[in-house]
Amino acid sequence: MMHLLWIFVIISDNVQVFSMMPPQIAHRSRNNRSDAVVRDGSWRQSTTPTTNSYLADAAPSQLDYRLSRLERAFAERLESLRIDIKETNRRLQALEWQGADAHAKIDNIKNDLSTLSSADGKKSCELDQAKLQTKTENLSKGIQLLVANMRSLNVDIGAIRSNLSFLADNTRELRQTPEGSQLSEDIASYHQLSKKDFPKNCNEIVSRGYKVSKIYNVKPDGTNSTFLVMCDMETMGGGWTVIHNRFDGSEEFYRDWEEYKRGFGNLGGEFWLGLENIYLLTGNEVNELLVELEDLEHRRTQAHYETFSVGPEERGYPLHVLEGYKGDAGDSLIYHAGSKFSARDKDQDGWIEGNCAQAHGGAWWYRGCDTANLNGRYLKGELPDQYIYQGMYWAGFKGPKYSLLKARMLIRPKNDESEIRNLRSAISPRNI
Repeated sequence: MMHLLWIFVIISDNVQVFSMMPPQIAHRSRNNRSDAVVRDGSWRQSTTPTTNSYLADAAPSQLDYRLSRLERAFAERLESLRIDIKETNRRLQALEWQGADAHAKIDNIKNDLSTLSSADGKKSCELDQAKLQTKTENLSKGIQLLVANMRSLNVDIGAIRSNLSFLADNTRELRQTPEGSQLSEDIASYHQLSKKDFPKNCNEIVSRGYKVSKIYNVKPDGTNSTFLVMCDMETMGGGWTVIHNRFDGSEEFYRDWEEYKRGFGNLGGEFWLGLENIYLLTGNEVNELLVELEDLEHRRTQAHYETFSVGPEERGYPLHVLEGYKGDAGDSLIYHAGSKFSARDKDQDGWIEGNCAQAHGGAWWYRGCDTANLNGRYLKGELPDQYIYQGMYWAGFKGPKYSLLKARMLIRPKNDESEIRNLRSAISPRNI
């Protein structure tokens, strides 16, 4: 009778209802009726037995076993509900504590706002006075710097006027001499040349008797157009074409590939002649290369290469031929022999993990990366560690932690005439 009472409590409280019927009977009683097969093969409807009749038919041992399972399941369910209630109470307490803490913080913020509001006027005034003082000091420094620059500018203007006066006097004197008259005639005759008669390079110009270092028009073999070049008619017998010139940092050399291909700058100042022009000048005949360097203490040095040539664009304008070093600057360019030219937007170096042009702030025949970087940044003098290799440097002269004051690169076809002029220059009385 006690077991029957437990069943009544479970069902009436709707905690969990357990089926007390065997699986076969439970399946047949889902809709309170099922079909049964009569032994003679006909079908008839049968009524579902009631719970009481089922319990009555069940064996006592089987009933005890199932009621025991029911009690255990109920106990487990009840314990689970107690755990859930305990966890819910804990979360509620945590929420109450967080709410109280939030209210306390809000009260503190209100108090702080009230305090700041009362002191806001005073602090605002103090801040305005501090800003005004800072601006006044900066303005004063700017005025002082402007005055200093104006004084320096006046000195420069005075020097320019003096130089112009000196040049004017010299020009008048030169015009009055037979040499000056001959020079004027030479210049006039050069400008009367037709395109058909344009010289191939500066070496051919000096061989025609033009011995003034200045800008000329040339037409190398392999091109139908002319372009301007700066010719040096004095150094080592003359006939040199200047392809690179830097001396004051007025021209930016950290440029893209197309600019290095075409050339940039002012032939009367700092410039790069252009890779295509250098190729046209050196691609069809053997040239020699002269590199002139100068540091901030005005110590000068040079590197002279007996053979120098640059390849075509389709091969990356490589430093095709470089041999026969002489000089006192150190053979720092030989490391780059055979390397393609690279710019910040066209990486053709041998450094797989990076871009030498970007890392070293220039454009050059980088390998992996360089022992010379004459197109690097114009930084002048000793460099801190973070700028090593980024300046205009030559490893054999001052090294990569020093950015040079001046650098110049010159080329000249290597032939008998240039060799004779070079020899004459070496034995000239002014060089002895």
